Amino acid sequence: MSKPPVIVLVPVGASEPPLDKLLAEADVTVVRTADELRAAQETSEILFINDFKTTLLREVGPGNLRWIHTSSIGVDPLLTPEIVNSDLLVSNSRGVCERPIAEWVLGVLIMFAKDLRRTIELQQERRWLHRETHPILGRRVVVVGPGPVGRETALLLRAAGMNVTIVGRSQRTDPVLGQIQSLDSLDEILPTVDDVVLTLPLTEQTAGMFDAQRIHRMRSGANLINVGRGAVVVADDLLEAIDDDLLGGAALDVFDHEPLPEQHPFWSRRNILVSPHASGDLVGWRGRVVDVFTENLKRWKAGDELHDVVDLTKMGVSTTSTNA
Repeated sequence: MSKPPVIVLVPVGASEPPLDKLLAEADVTVVRTADELRAAQETSEILFINDFKTTLLREVGPGNLRWIHTSSIGVDPLLTPEIVNSDLLVSNSRGVCERPIAEWVLGVLIMFAKDLRRTIELQQERRWLHRETHPILGRRVVVVGPGPVGRETALLLRAAGMNVTIVGRSQRTDPVLGQIQSLDSLDEILPTVDDVVLTLPLTEQTAGMFDAQRIHRMRSGANLINVGRGAVVVADDLLEAIDDDLLGGAALDVFDHEPLPEQHPFWSRRNILVSPHASGDLVGWRGRVVDVFTENLKRWKAGDELHDVVDLTKMGVSTTSTNA
């Protein structure tokens, strides 16, 4: 069988991902700019997005594409009316980043509970200050968003001995996770937990979900962890809550605008952890997402059903695509 033409979209200035396995299955054209993408679409129906923050599809449109695969779990760049309302197949790279993100969340929660950041600060000051810390066992956590990352996170936190409540769009029973509470119950849950973990995608419904009103529903001294999308949290409202000592701390791996500007006040708050959108990036992840796409491409060539197809109609339309 002849090799199908495949477009690989990578960020401007970035090196190409390891494409050896893909090159054995496809004729690859690497593009970085709108003009290059527009030209490549004239001869290819398949696009592999290796740039999760790209806005090029909003500028160029899907053209003659029939299938788009993204290296991320999130599909923010694809939530445009033209794509959502089309017959385009969209798939993502499930199975690559979920466990690493869950491990990052667990590490952050241990850091908060054991006050490890303060321990490092005291070591730098050469101060011996004995303190008491909190247990992980029985810690009450709510995970908001039972998607792939939320599922993996909830299971890992439970394995570590935490009491995890899961909140999704609707109340239901999951064969693995058990009971999932509806978003309607979130405001009642927030005052009862020690930590709030956000694993939500960015949609019309989730943008700005955690504003001042909802943050004030959280228990005094609770921690907010966001590994979903930056715009789910209203940054100014979170900052005000931190400065007023309403929250114990925040750990943020995603932001409304990335990179986070140098002058942003998040950098200077000792109880805010700023992480450069890297919670899911294990060594070798770029090769793993190429492998995931290559295996799906083999299914495409054989006429088989693709793995990890995403139903964009359930996510709505987004007006921004600054995060992934």
